[in-house]
Order: sequence, then structure tokens, then C-alpha cells
Amino acid sequence: MNLIDLIAKRLSEIFPDMTIYSERQKSGFEVPSFYISKIMTITKSRFFDVQDRTVSYSLTYFANPDRPNADMDEVEQKLLNNFARLDDYATVRNRETTINQDDETLVMSFDLLLNMYKVENGGKLERIEYSGGIQEDGSRKNQDNRQS
Repeated sequence: MNLIDLIAKRLSEIFPDMTIYSERQKSGFEVPSFYISKIMTITKSRFFDVQDRTVSYSLTYFANPDRPNADMDEVEQKLLNNFARLDDYATVRNRETTINQDDETLVMSFDLLLNMYKVENGGKLERIEYSGGIQEDGSRKNQDNRQS
């Protein structure tokens, strides 16, 4: 699952009957609906092949034309109250909302801060052979118990 899928999943939990787009629509967007777009990614390297990535997104809400002001206000409050985390994957940070009265849209920009670790493609440990253990009296059990 990619980040846009995680964002869409969280939005569908908050707004279960809402249409959510991640691509522009040649015929226009159904209203009310959401459109998710990626703005930019900033990467900073750390030690041991770890990267801090800040991925910025824009979330556009196309309001109900019958009552756009009340609708945008209600959606803004729901987003501010509930759109703060994407499962256990990332926290939503730096949320900013703008209401555009002329085109009846609410735009929320936000960042996701990700800590990325290099994944080694080496072989996996499949089995460990171990002999030994601890005896009932707490002493160490050795495979080669010799007594002198």
C-alpha cells in the first residue's frame, strides 16, 4: 500500500460515502469529493543508511454546491479533529487549511515525516541449531558433561 492509498483509506474512514480521487479528471470532479495530490519530497540523510523523508501533500475538498460554506466548515473541523495519523505508519504534521470561497474548495496541505531504513537483500536466517540450556537447579547444561 502506498502513501496515497493510506491517505485515501483514512479519509474513507472519516467520510465513508465520499468519492476520493488521486488523479485529475478530464470531465471534472464529482461534488462533494476529495482530490489527493503529492506536492514534494524532502530527503535528509542520517548515519547508517537512514533517511528522514518529509513528504508533502495537498488535499482538496470540492464542497456541496447547495451549502458550500457550512459544508467546508464542517469538513474542515472533521479533518482537524480526525485526520492526524495514518494507521501505525505515519503521523500527519503541519496541517494548514485554506477555504477558497470563489471556487468552493477547502484545501489542506500537510506533511508526513518518514524514517526510511535500508533493507538488506541478503539471505535470511532460516534455522538455528542450539545445544545446551539450563538445568532444573539453575546450573548451565552443557552437551559435553565430563566429570573428573
